[in-house]
Amino acid sequence: MAQRTLIQERRNRILDYITKNQKADIKELSELLNATEITIRRDLIELEKKKQLIRTHGGAILNEQKKSVWQTSSIYNRLERNREKKERIAQFSATLIRDDESLFIDGGSTNQILAPLVKDRRNMLFVTNSPDVADILLENEENRIIQIGGELTRDTHLTIGPDAEDNIRKYYVDKCITSVSGIDPDVGCYAAIPSEASMKRTLVSHSRETILLVDSSKFNRKAFCLAFDLSDVSTVVTDSDTPKDEIEKLRDRGITVYVV
Repeated sequence: MAQRTLIQERRNRILDYITKNQKADIKELSELLNATEITIRRDLIELEKKKQLIRTHGGAILNEQKKSVWQTSSIYNRLERNREKKERIAQFSATLIRDDESLFIDGGSTNQILAPLVKDRRNMLFVTNSPDVADILLENEENRIIQIGGELTRDTHLTIGPDAEDNIRKYYVDKCITSVSGIDPDVGCYAAIPSEASMKRTLVSHSRETILLVDSSKFNRKAFCLAFDLSDVSTVVTDSDTPKDEIEKLRDRGITVYVV
């Protein structure tokens, strides 16, 4: 009985830690709880069975319950969700970026995966409202990077709001690389909160070309706010699980669609 109590206490501490930090790896949990990595791994397996967390490569993230259409999700959770598909989308999308271009890159999870793949392009100017993306791009000292200021969100790690939009309006770039919370080919692209939708709308309107990166889970999915119309989108990159009829609807609208 005492042993069972100790196990439950340890697992509660694991959940408390991940709830506070959004994620954790096995090594840090092992050190924190003075338990072997094998023990921690076993705990994570049991907690995942109870749908209390999601195991990742080398650790775990919080298992957020399905949120309302007006709520955002943690960037850590979104980075792990459909990770393999997002990596394929990012790898292909990197081939669409050329040397000597100027780019808006917002801070969606797929864009965070894309950033390391384009940071070594030559003579690039990047504009981003994501400190996480900016940190990645800074690894190449030759990059010119403009970090958009504004209100920094906790869940998505993005700058949004009137100040951020005023900053964006000062610039006009070759390409906008963005993602959305949901896409309906008959209606348009969605974001969870008004300020995020407004920010994306401003990004899109100040670029010569918009490339939308969306995995198949985003299709026929609505969020609280309509961000922009598909007439503003030049190119969509998605994965092979996206329904073929949805892809055809996009192509019928004159959008170039790459399925990877």
